Amino acid sequence: MGDRTRTPLGLAVAVTAAVVAIALSGLVVGVDVAVLALAAFAAAGAIARIVTRVGHGFEVRRRAIDVGVLVVLAVALGFLGLTTPLG
Repeated sequence: MGDRTRTPLGLAVAVTAAVVAIALSGLVVGVDVAVLALAAFAAAGAIARIVTRVGHGFEVRRRAIDVGVLVVLAVALGFLGLTTPLG
């Protein structure tokens, strides 16, 4: 496997708390807004994965795969948030 660093615990907790907060905000402000917020969060994650040095963020796979998956997720959530009547 090589020298892989583990994700810092504080970062993992912060990202998890942010995703849960965005999901719960769907109960208050509306599901469509929460879906768009999750799309923006995924896009921000892709940007962060591009610019963050090794060992200072999530590192599961190669950078290109992580960024590609996050971009596809952001586009899909953005499309669904803008086109699907969610309540």
